Amino acid sequence: MQLQIKLVLVMGDEPEKLIPESQLKRWLADALLGVAEQLGANSQRNVLKNRQEWFDTAEASMLLGYDDPRQLRQAVHSGLFRMGIEVRDKRKPNAHKPRWQFHIEQCHKRLKEKPERRKGR
Repeated sequence: MQLQIKLVLVMGDEPEKLIPESQLKRWLADALLGVAEQLGANSQRNVLKNRQEWFDTAEASMLLGYDDPRQLRQAVHSGLFRMGIEVRDKRKPNAHKPRWQFHIEQCHKRLKEKPERRKGR
């Protein structure tokens, strides 16, 4: 079963999205997980399988509560988020500019750690 929801505000001829589609999908996935947990359903694994884990910098910065994607990039440069754990580089071969993606769940875990524990890694 595939669920598609479009939330638009019609102004003139052009519809305007009120909520980014990716954010809406994330909220729905979280809601489905909550329902599955409450029902004690074994279908949790199927819900998790379809849940997006990695997000590009702009979207990840919103999901993690940063005001600007540059702050998230600075968190990588400072060592807060680590390459291969919370961050991966999906740049094309021979590209010079990195295309970082962030694992939101791992980033949340890292942010919950005590600052002195994060510093030594």
